Amino acid sequence: MRSMDEWLVSEETGEAFTHCLCCKVPLVEIDAVWLVNKEFVRGECVLEYAICQPCRDAVTDQLSEDSKESVRSFLEREIDWDGRMKEFMLSHDLRERFDACIACRTPRKSLEGFGISALFDSSGSLVTGPLPLMICRPCISRMTAGLSEQSREIWRNFLADHFTGPPNDSGFPGFL
Repeated sequence: MRSMDEWLVSEETGEAFTHCLCCKVPLVEIDAVWLVNKEFVRGECVLEYAICQPCRDAVTDQLSEDSKESVRSFLEREIDWDGRMKEFMLSHDLRERFDACIACRTPRKSLEGFGISALFDSSGSLVTGPLPLMICRPCISRMTAGLSEQSREIWRNFLADHFTGPPNDSGFPGFL
């Protein structure tokens, strides 16, 4: 079983993320929290990045209010945050957060795809609270179903600007 550190390092390098994907500034030099987002399909990591809070905010500020409300609504309606936080507090092993989808509770081992997201403070220490978490691709699809075409285009542009490959709507939208 992977350790939490193994889950949250770059699959490509085997090392911790060091720079923000967008601004390229070393993460420990940014006086802000930052996220690590990774997407897995059939056991393979297909997308991974770290993004500082100021860059994340710059992207999410471009999203339509309707899109942001749609995602917020999913998160409030589909996830029992009180129950999950109690579970998280009772668990002594952070890796358990990646055992099942935060929303539908489907076990990771039976999923074809899922995304993980974790928050780090400005010194690089993992922050525990609602994150880290794992969400399955079907729930990601349900969460993003209400995104406007404008917001989908922002996500496609984010992918095109920072990754090689054909532009599409795939990828874990952890910046939402």
